[in-house]
Amino acid sequence: MGNLAQVVILAGDGDTPALTDIAGVPLLGRQLAMIARSTLRDVLVLSGSAAITRYCGDGAARGLAVRVAPGVEPGVAEAETMVVLPGDVLLDVDLDHLLDHHRRQGADATLLLRPSDRPAEADLVDRAEDGRVRGLHPPPHVGDFHNQAWPGPYVVERRALAGGDLSGRALVDRLLRAGHPVQSYLSPEYVRPIASAGDLDRARTEVAAGLPDRLSLRQPQPAVFLDRDGVLNVERGSVNTVAALDLIPGAAPALARLNRAGFRTPVVTNQAAVARGLCTLETLDAIHARLETGLAAQHAYVDRIYFCPHHPDPALPGGVPSLLVRCECRKPKPGMVRAATADLNIDIAHSWMVGDSSSDMGLARACGMGGILVRDGHGGRDGKSPAQPHVVVDDLADAVRFILDVWPGLSAHLDGLAAGIGPGDVVLVGGLARAGKSLLAQCLSLRLGQRGHRALVLGLDSWLKSHDQRGAGVLGRYDLAAAGQALAAVANRGTAITPPRYDVLTQTSHPGREDVVLGPDDILIVEGVPALTQPAWRVLATRRLYVATDEAGRRARFHAEYRRRGWSDDRIESTYQDRLRDERPIVLASKGYADAETSLDGLLD
Repeated sequence: MGNLAQVVILAGDGDTPALTDIAGVPLLGRQLAMIARSTLRDVLVLSGSAAITRYCGDGAARGLAVRVAPGVEPGVAEAETMVVLPGDVLLDVDLDHLLDHHRRQGADATLLLRPSDRPAEADLVDRAEDGRVRGLHPPPHVGDFHNQAWPGPYVVERRALAGGDLSGRALVDRLLRAGHPVQSYLSPEYVRPIASAGDLDRARTEVAAGLPDRLSLRQPQPAVFLDRDGVLNVERGSVNTVAALDLIPGAAPALARLNRAGFRTPVVTNQAAVARGLCTLETLDAIHARLETGLAAQHAYVDRIYFCPHHPDPALPGGVPSLLVRCECRKPKPGMVRAATADLNIDIAHSWMVGDSSSDMGLARACGMGGILVRDGHGGRDGKSPAQPHVVVDDLADAVRFILDVWPGLSAHLDGLAAGIGPGDVVLVGGLARAGKSLLAQCLSLRLGQRGHRALVLGLDSWLKSHDQRGAGVLGRYDLAAAGQALAAVANRGTAITPPRYDVLTQTSHPGREDVVLGPDDILIVEGVPALTQPAWRVLATRRLYVATDEAGRRARFHAEYRRRGWSDDRIESTYQDRLRDERPIVLASKGYADAETSLDGLLD
């Protein structure tokens, strides 16, 4: 029977590119080091180069059995299954996982696929939903395509070979023509063909930045989950045709930044238009091909697209009966995130959800990851979930700037604040309006969660009175009595409260929809302008924080927020001056009751 499995490296007869230096290690050496991390030990290097023979030796130093032989024939009969690696590919792949997938599928061959940042130069694969390879398409590519590129590695059974032929594309073409079962293995791992000087420069840069390790399946990696409509493409109510899909300007370059930083980038999108009968699965697939083509044109890609085609109303007129069901994949249910986590080995606690709807934020909360709401699209005004975002930004580009540029410094700052907060604590966060209290409180709760604590945030703006019911001054704008009763009740642990909802656009208060209950060890964070002004609240608190800020920056944020609400500049400035007179003295006086003063100034730039 021979060996069960063997790695075959097609190194060629020349010394390059197999011996090309990549950050001090030849490309071939990096492939051998990757093999040594697997359970595979038998390696055949096909090359007539004396330099390659000298470099490989017998492999014992790496714990491998390596043999170098010219041509193809000598090694074909040595193994039942061969994992074939082109010698001009830099990669860091879990070979055991690839081989296990191949064996479970029972195919004659399995192609390793991954999204490419330059698919116009790659062989793209037409892949069925079950992973079966239907066709192989070399460049140039015409029309829309799914960005599922084959960079060269594959697994093949000896029974499928004819005459010892291991020459990649020709072999696959022959197998497909003969009707042999060829499967695919879609991976997020690092694979970079070195076909040009530009490829080599990119590979060296990416290795120096640690990208291959960050894309590895060996350990969980953080992801940025992306809603589709309103985040990547323009929100149109429902995108039911290919022609209706337009990318949001700036979305692809922002996504490319995430790709280069090593974040997993799965899309999770509700597509109830399929259940409504407004869009077929075939049309939806074509829409997603158009999306991937548009992103690829700007060197960006998503790892996978997960969609929910269901609608929960079984009596929906005109609906597709089989899809009118309550499911676990419709956001804010976590089904799509769970599937992505299993497929891509995702570190959920350090991941983010970027979306334009409250259901996206509900999904983030349900899964325990950071929620970033973009003002594009629905901007959170859909009202499907009471869940609050951790961060609010304008668009995906701003979300990526926050994740990559702001969060590292901000999280370190939050660690200093979190060091004095423990299970069961009550934290008050006070300060002037637009000082950054909400952002600090929400991100502090997220950071505490990453440290293993459950923290809930109560925003005192929930108890803002409707505009026509307000009293005098800053404290007259709040129903402080109701807020105090709710705070005292929830701080008793086990007692449910239902905070009201305040609509900032209409300036009206409405009954709440979500109960808040604290467990024995849960941390409660109460944030708002009057948080430090009430003696009874200060007695309940174990930590009191005051958020200070530069007045010029606060004024700019005040103006920006109320412009978004549709106010005129004159009305905004008049209101700002009124707040300086009635709010500033009271809030500044409350600073004296804080245990610590903090600021986000300089951290958000």
